[in-house]
Amino acid sequence: MREKIDKNKLTIPIYLNTKIVFDMLATIEDGFSEVKNIQTSKSKNREEDAEANIGMSNLFALFSVGLKGNLKSGNSSDQTIMEERTHTTVSLFQKLKADLETDQLINRNIDTYKIGDFVEIQGNLKTNPLIEMLSALKELMALANLFSDKLKNNQSKKDKLMSDAKFNAQIEGLINGLQAGGKKDIICEASGLKVVLPTDENYFLNNNMSEITDGNYKILGKVVQIYKDSGEISLLRNTVFSKLQLDKMKEFQDVFNDPALADFIGNGGITTTIEAPVIMIIPIAIYV
Repeated sequence: MREKIDKNKLTIPIYLNTKIVFDMLATIEDGFSEVKNIQTSKSKNREEDAEANIGMSNLFALFSVGLKGNLKSGNSSDQTIMEERTHTTVSLFQKLKADLETDQLINRNIDTYKIGDFVEIQGNLKTNPLIEMLSALKELMALANLFSDKLKNNQSKKDKLMSDAKFNAQIEGLINGLQAGGKKDIICEASGLKVVLPTDENYFLNNNMSEITDGNYKILGKVVQIYKDSGEISLLRNTVFSKLQLDKMKEFQDVFNDPALADFIGNGGITTTIEAPVIMIIPIAIYV
């Protein structure tokens, strides 16, 4: 008779960093005796180097993974045997999570988080507010430009700014820079705390980041920054704009603090940081 199903194991990851999962399992198991790609959604009966398949559209891949032997009782005597089992990347994630649970390595108490902790947190996910605002502004500018010719002789200061080619190029450059290389921050709001999650589009289900916005999900990951009472995390970090200190440049501030955009952006201007209390977690998985 099979064991009763543990519903906590039947999660649906919509973000899964399979490279981290494989690396950590290999560390725990002291290496894999064998990793064989049996099947992917694109091809069958093809064996390849596993590294080529890790993290690249492989949420539905099947792997034959050589793990540690299991101790089983026989009729005559106990014996140690090696079992070859077929895994998906999701089942390997569940094994990693179970190993962490067994050794009580997952911290779920926000008040005791420390740098380097494995943590599980649940909250509402939203897109990077800076990208969201800039994208909406870009759409508004495109709409405004449809009528720019008819209203050219009677344009307000706001209309002139919205149709300005240089301003349009600046907005486009900012959006592209904030998503360079498929990297994008997602913000989680949980129990009065904001969590910055640096993500990579390669690890999303169907390579689609929009799958997780405006939903309540669990995140398993490692804490890398903590600001409880003071401090901030820049949304421009690790971009060329951070090196240029764009948010501190007078020209940048003047453009986005222009009263003509106050109705759209707000009187506080554009926000480029998330202030304390805030932490940053490198996500291993985002799931329900």
